[in-house]
Amino acid sequence: MNKICIGILLFFSPMIVANAAQKSVRCVLQGLKDPIAFVVPSKAGDLPKIDFPYAVKTILFSLRDKNLILVAVDQDDASRMRLFLSAQAHTNKKRYEGQFMTDYGGNQLQLDNGPVSCEIK
Repeated sequence: MNKICIGILLFFSPMIVANAAQKSVRCVLQGLKDPIAFVVPSKAGDLPKIDFPYAVKTILFSLRDKNLILVAVDQDDASRMRLFLSAQAHTNKKRYEGQFMTDYGGNQLQLDNGPVSCEIK
């Protein structure tokens, strides 16, 4: 019986790891038409690539202890923050709610901020 249980665990463990690696986050920023989406990195410490209108580089990401934080800067000018998300897990853990700040401006600052709602799928 123990051998069967171990065999089943070994059989399903790659599927569990693959499933964990494919989590994605989709955040709706109140007042803005386009959501922000990214795939959660499979390895702790790795940074996600973000679907954003400008080329950005993620400099901080954490999704643990019921908190989500994401900071991304302009790829060409690291002193210019393009995106900041801070959210906490809602009663159902697949949804996070908090605040965002974005800079959608080209050469000039165009700051937006407000509530954010993120779903993890």
